[in-house]
Amino acid sequence: MAAAPSRRRVLAIFGAAAGLSLAGAMRPARADAQLFTWEGTALGADSTITLAHTSREAAQRILDLAVAEVRRLEAVFSLHRADSEIARLNRDGRVARPSTDFLFLLTEAKRFGEMSGGAFDVTVQPLWTLYAEHFKRAPADTAGPAAADIRAAAALVDYRRIDLNPLFVALDRKGMGVTLDGIAQGYITDKVSDLLRNNGITNVLVNLGEARALGSHPEGRPWLIALKDPRDPKRVERSIDLANSSVATSGGYGTVFDAQGRFHHLFDPRTGKSASHHAGVSVVTPRATHADALSTAVYVSPASETERFLRRHGNAVAYVTYPDGSTRTFSA
Repeated sequence: MAAAPSRRRVLAIFGAAAGLSLAGAMRPARADAQLFTWEGTALGADSTITLAHTSREAAQRILDLAVAEVRRLEAVFSLHRADSEIARLNRDGRVARPSTDFLFLLTEAKRFGEMSGGAFDVTVQPLWTLYAEHFKRAPADTAGPAAADIRAAAALVDYRRIDLNPLFVALDRKGMGVTLDGIAQGYITDKVSDLLRNNGITNVLVNLGEARALGSHPEGRPWLIALKDPRDPKRVERSIDLANSSVATSGGYGTVFDAQGRFHHLFDPRTGKSASHHAGVSVVTPRATHADALSTAVYVSPASETERFLRRHGNAVAYVTYPDGSTRTFSA
């Protein structure tokens, strides 16, 4: 049967305090420091924040601030909250006096839409709705939605038709809808990381569905990130070092609509169908917002487009797995 809507969980973390409570401690990273971890969810994804501090009380206070920031931004970007800004935009077609965060991220989303030639398009929500409703009615169907229905939903997809200004955000055609799932978790990761840095935290790993490391592991080494095998997410495909950088991963297996996994949530906006060019894509950049959007754009596009996208962005590395199991690393 089709999976319930969920955010992909494709990163495993080695060296973080997995399984500990909010103020749980590992062995000291230095003589006067310990690692403390918060565990919870952000936009539906299993999440952790692991930081080094000399004081349990101070670590608790700072983690509380970080969690409050997550919850504040969920009220902007969560599709599952009827009162969020994005839910109101999709329901009403317009939001007056948008928050700074909403306006900024929609502006970034349109910028990545332009950079990727439309491969990254946050207005694919009508396609998601079409596929979800189709397989809810006919879970055993192996053909998917009718071609005419796909064409009708795809006709509503065009990031350029989002009207943005400080007074309002509007969708210029009835039936349009926005999802920021391909960029919002990266943005929340960046906002929380910036908050922690502003509170004096220099050694931290923030993993809110996408991961960002400030500094290195307090033992003097990079944080070690395991990237799961997209063809078998129970296995680790490779491990990478992360220090003062971010990584985001896109894989169609994160949310599938049918039992075989042929129909998934990463749509090619140009065809209206689930993309099949890649099995998984992980992108490393300084900021998680950019890694998040780039991993989605690369995943839904033909393999021939990968190098061009990375060159246009710059300062990025992509780890790509193809459907036949072969892998390749790109850098720009």
